[in-house]
Amino acid sequence: MRGNNISDSKGFSLMESMLVLSLISIVLSVTVLNLSASTETKLGEQFSEQLSNDLLFAQQYALSTKTSVNIIFTPKENYYRIRQGTFQIQELVYREYHRDIRIDTRTMGERLTYNGNGSINKAGAIGIYVEGMENYQYVFTLGKGRFYVEKL
Repeated sequence: MRGNNISDSKGFSLMESMLVLSLISIVLSVTVLNLSASTETKLGEQFSEQLSNDLLFAQQYALSTKTSVNIIFTPKENYYRIRQGTFQIQELVYREYHRDIRIDTRTMGERLTYNGNGSINKAGAIGIYVEGMENYQYVFTLGKGRFYVEKL
């Protein structure tokens, strides 16, 4: 008969288990910290893409209906609207955005207007900030109503 010998056991020692658990916790904490930084980046990217699509929609809608279309920013309440017409106003889009995003309307003011021919009423720039850092700048040029986005 064989006796129970501790060195013959098939399990792990307490030190080995603690070492493995500490390594796993370090790896998981590093990945969680990296995820929070990428969340801010994705938030800004998604908002910028949505705003670009909405601006293009407003311009196309103005061209197709041959009426003016207004984009009205309300930065203090974190939303913007796209409306058609001057006298009979029809709301086309109402879009709320995340509280960590701030829009600085700069030289454009809080109202952008696309005319019936697709051109914009004035030139200027808009800044988009995510968590206090400026991430994007929208620059509107006179003429055909084009704009471009600079990622900063």
